[in-house]
Amino acid sequence: MIIYQKVLNNNYMKYIKILSLIFLTVNIAFSQIDRSQPPKAGPAPSINLGNPKSFIMDNGLKVIVVENNKLPRAFANLDIDNYPDFEGDIKGVSSLLGAMMGNGTKNQSKDSYNEEVDYMGATLFLSASGGYVSSLKRYFPRVLEMMADGLINPLLTKDDFQKEKNVALEGIKSIEKDVQTIANRVHGKLRYGSNHPYGEFETIETLNNISLKDVQNYYKKYAIPNNSFLTIVGDVNFDEIKPLIESLFGKWKKGKDLKYQLPAASNLDKIEINFVDMPNAVQSEIYVGNLMDISMTNPDYFALKLGNQILGGSSTARLFMNLREDKGFTYGSYSTASTSRYKGSFTATASVRNEVTDSAITEIVNEIKLINLNGVSEEELNAAKEKYVGSFIMSTEQPSTIANFATNINKFNLPEDFYEKYLENFQSVTVDDVKRVLNKYILNENLRIMVVGKGQDILTSLEKMPYEIMYFDKYGNQSDKPDFSTPTGISVESVLNKYIDAIGGVDKVEEVNAVSMLAEAEVQGMKLQMVSIQAKPNKMVQMMMMMGNTMMKMVFDGENGSISQQGVNSQIPEKDALVMSNTTLPTEEIGWLDDENVKFSSTEELDGRILNVLEINKQTYVAYDSETGLKVKETQFVDMPDGSILPQTTFFEDYKPVNGILFPHVIKSPIGPQSLEFKIINISINPEVSESDFSIDN
Repeated sequence: MIIYQKVLNNNYMKYIKILSLIFLTVNIAFSQIDRSQPPKAGPAPSINLGNPKSFIMDNGLKVIVVENNKLPRAFANLDIDNYPDFEGDIKGVSSLLGAMMGNGTKNQSKDSYNEEVDYMGATLFLSASGGYVSSLKRYFPRVLEMMADGLINPLLTKDDFQKEKNVALEGIKSIEKDVQTIANRVHGKLRYGSNHPYGEFETIETLNNISLKDVQNYYKKYAIPNNSFLTIVGDVNFDEIKPLIESLFGKWKKGKDLKYQLPAASNLDKIEINFVDMPNAVQSEIYVGNLMDISMTNPDYFALKLGNQILGGSSTARLFMNLREDKGFTYGSYSTASTSRYKGSFTATASVRNEVTDSAITEIVNEIKLINLNGVSEEELNAAKEKYVGSFIMSTEQPSTIANFATNINKFNLPEDFYEKYLENFQSVTVDDVKRVLNKYILNENLRIMVVGKGQDILTSLEKMPYEIMYFDKYGNQSDKPDFSTPTGISVESVLNKYIDAIGGVDKVEEVNAVSMLAEAEVQGMKLQMVSIQAKPNKMVQMMMMMGNTMMKMVFDGENGSISQQGVNSQIPEKDALVMSNTTLPTEEIGWLDDENVKFSSTEELDGRILNVLEINKQTYVAYDSETGLKVKETQFVDMPDGSILPQTTFFEDYKPVNGILFPHVIKSPIGPQSLEFKIINISINPEVSESDFSIDN
């Protein structure tokens, strides 16, 4: 199933490319532009962000109105400017509150609330940190009223709380083995500390600690007007909208001002590697960077942004050109320079193949040191300026951008003309400015190198690098160097034999010549059916159907295969066909017993169970329960058209006997926070099959 998904993705991208080429060809054919000459520079852009009018309500709500009558539309943005809050043992309470807001009010049911928004063709979003609305001018007073109602009178019920909590818990479970997620949260914890708001992260334990009362208390404490900005942009009249705002938001009760001293966060005194072992990783996640004290009010802001743009801000930047275009280590390498009122940061990132992890780190560090040592060229600086000019001008076409600009001026105490002079300030930056600022904020000798990957494959090379290595677990707790020796009494043969014995024994399994299966799942209220037939030694046909229509069909006759989707047929690539031809169906484990490429990978814990994980090949890992011997999950890492690698995990549950052999009757495939769950309706052992069932011409 994974293989045909991969092929379909590749085909989809192929057809998109074909259509793009056709479109390009047509345009070129009809174009009369002389493309041998570069376009002449136009006049300097004139940026008019409007004339904001503002007032402060009695409850402390700061209101900003920008009149723009170009279109009969209006947009409102609410920013609850909460001071960074450490949630501790109930981390996730703000996320749960955000998920529950906008689901109806004390005055209007959830269904009625959402239906009315849809009827008006409006957009309405609320969260723990604010929200926004957008609509046609004629509906805006009502939409704004609904926003105020949802904000002031949220319907925080027990049922909604439990529902959103369950979704959050499933989301955490689905990403427990996601290398990128692990890297991100551990990097934050090590960079800022576990007692800092930027260093904590949600876990199953902290989510389980949260009660509905916690959510309600958080709302009362932090959803307060005296810490908030309401910005309105669009076809409105200030004198008319002001009394409406006062009427709608005047009932919002003022709260206690919340500010406290954030825990100190500091940089390392040397370059250091922080390593987290993830045995299932086929790529290494690399984060390189340091903290920095700089905000938008700092004159260095503009030079820092341009310097980072040149280093790693785009697909034409130095990091990308080096690691992808020149070395081919990754599908992308970028950097960010994030400013903050509290603590900013610089971070360079890359996802690279295991075997080049050390080389990628070397190149990233070298690029950072080179740009600090030699600075940037005039050509690079001018190109970066042009990019900022273009993106800035395009962004000002959006009402949400104007709203954010108006909010930022008040929120960050920026000069009134900050954005009017934005481009001018960028244009005034020199190459000397960039070099000085990069050396000031990007610390060559104080970089934290965060690596999350498969230690068994990469640690030997990392240990040869001139940096000390500190070891951490996937929760950011310091740990010992991982032990890669196979646990006593465990081998590939013992794991596979225990599984075969658990499902019925080798004699029963070898009696199976063919298996047919019908499974059903529900997708957005519609029934999705999967029909599968497998026969010895390696033949299979698999179909996905919805509403009586075949969405996809894959057939493999033992040597060759095809995939059809919506009337388009494609041949399975030769390398994938080779893998399938060497597969023993319907029980792959029988063939794996004699396959020298199958290796023991690691042990891991899942829901209190210890799993033995086998590496079938470099991109397939299968986990078995150490006690029952049953297969629990299979993870395949699929090469995507953009060069990235996508993990796809399938869980096997609810084993039941069929003719004396245990089969899983529930198959789950997490997709983000959701899960596609197939329930087995029927399994038939040794059904009548013929060669025609596996004909690729059918």
